Amino acid sequence: MNFRRLLLSCAAAKALLLAAPQAFAQSAPTPVLPYNVGAAVREADDARQAPPPRERAAPTLPQLAEPRFTLASKETLFVKHFIVEGPLLVEESELREILAPYEGRKLTLGDIYGAADKVTLLYRAKGYFVAKAYLPAQDARSGSLKIKLVAGKYGSVLVKNSSAVDTGFLQNVVDTALEDQTFIHKDALERALLLVSGLPGAGVPRIVVSPGKAQETSDFQFEAPEGKRIEGYLLGDNFGSPYTGRDRLNGGFNINSPLGFGDRLTGSAIVSERAALANGRIAYSFPLGPDGLRAEIGAYRTTYALGGAYKDLDATGSAYAVTGTLSYALIRQREESVSLWANFTHKWLNDKIADTSTANRNIALGTLGVTRDTAQALFGLPLATSSTLSFTSGYVNYLDVTQKVQNRAGADTVGNFYRINLSVNATIALDEKLSLSTNLRAQKALYGNLDTSEQFSLGGFWGVRSFDEGLAGDSGYIVTPELKYALPQIENYRHALGVFTDIGGVWLENGSYTTTQRSYTGVNDVGVGYYATYDIGGGSLLVLKAQAAHTYGTNSGATAYDRHTKGLLQVGFTF
Repeated sequence: MNFRRLLLSCAAAKALLLAAPQAFAQSAPTPVLPYNVGAAVREADDARQAPPPRERAAPTLPQLAEPRFTLASKETLFVKHFIVEGPLLVEESELREILAPYEGRKLTLGDIYGAADKVTLLYRAKGYFVAKAYLPAQDARSGSLKIKLVAGKYGSVLVKNSSAVDTGFLQNVVDTALEDQTFIHKDALERALLLVSGLPGAGVPRIVVSPGKAQETSDFQFEAPEGKRIEGYLLGDNFGSPYTGRDRLNGGFNINSPLGFGDRLTGSAIVSERAALANGRIAYSFPLGPDGLRAEIGAYRTTYALGGAYKDLDATGSAYAVTGTLSYALIRQREESVSLWANFTHKWLNDKIADTSTANRNIALGTLGVTRDTAQALFGLPLATSSTLSFTSGYVNYLDVTQKVQNRAGADTVGNFYRINLSVNATIALDEKLSLSTNLRAQKALYGNLDTSEQFSLGGFWGVRSFDEGLAGDSGYIVTPELKYALPQIENYRHALGVFTDIGGVWLENGSYTTTQRSYTGVNDVGVGYYATYDIGGGSLLVLKAQAAHTYGTNSGATAYDRHTKGLLQVGFTF
């Protein structure tokens, strides 16, 4: 290291101790480094949200329709009341309500069969979708008429498999979902369908129903088609930070069911111009049995090097992490799915100036969460929601004693930390072309300030878009409503226009250590977007996303991050 570089290093280190978010000075000037390894980790995590979700057909149950009996005969029968024989699987009051209009009067045979049909429809509406009510031969001269109800029981249940997943394993998944089911019910069948379709390497299954050999039974055959063995994406965008390069290349792949039991090998990477930001991640997930319990193990590495006005500082950083996740499908239905999950991550992070460490620490954290997805209706309009609530507890340890003392005197992020995170996304179809989506993300730190890698990002593509990456706080929120209009489809080209606003804010739990960021920073923007996909066949898509966002209102002192008007572009393909 030459003399000039040594002086520069010393000056930069001194400035960092006075000004950076992890410094110990109580009164600090303008930050020298508005971007560090914590921001790099957050940017890389956000980048993995980039690929558009793949459209998969929703599994459906077969619709069993019974012909309605109509008789020309004008003969009538006085019916005092109906007696329903069979398993009482609905509220008796509901049965009495639908049969009451038919009781205490003369009925034709068509009316009588109509009453039985009402019982059938009631049971099927409650999920017993092969249930059938019929009228057995009987002496009805007393005025009491019996309706026989057959709810339906399982006969044989077999899997016809064309997928990459082992047939025996698929059979176990189906059998486990249907076990302990006395009667055929849609909830158990939907769980079986969705657990199978959720296995990497299996396509969306269909069910074939046929009469069973035993009385009152039905046989089921689950047909599992082949799913994609390899899938992935490659995207280019200008979503990056000005400190590490706006232009980025982002790619990933999945190898589905490489060992034949619904496992998956996943890899992803992101690199900015001049490789100033680079991230690579690899993970392997696999089912732990046939009942919806799944595990994933993974690791990633992130590096950054500041450019532009900070290039001469030789400011760099790195992060390494290993992670493990368990998830369990508590509820799996078309209208509602609930998953419980737990994650443990251990991270090693280090920021450097001229190859001299300024913040060398490791972080161990665990997270418990619940995710709920629904497909419902609101005022008769289709509504899809996805929400996640999680609690995280962790510990930050600085490896260098001097750095630990400095941190204690400044941002004081050493030691235990706790945070709660919430995300909610709701999309309602106003008509065939117009939809309104609202996305909410929020974080609350429960115990003091957080390490920069655990903070809530306010700027960047996944935040308030007219502001750059790096703007963050210990707690925060972002609300983004967007109205989209689907333009006329041109053969395989689908496109839409959107108008949105981003409203967000972050705050420091204890901002007394710095004067360079206000305790609360609230920012907003408004923008327009154009979104397009072109189906090139074989399940592959060309994708385009173009947006323009403009700041409105105050920037709460976040001038260094405010671009006022920003254009965002992403192009690429999925396969």
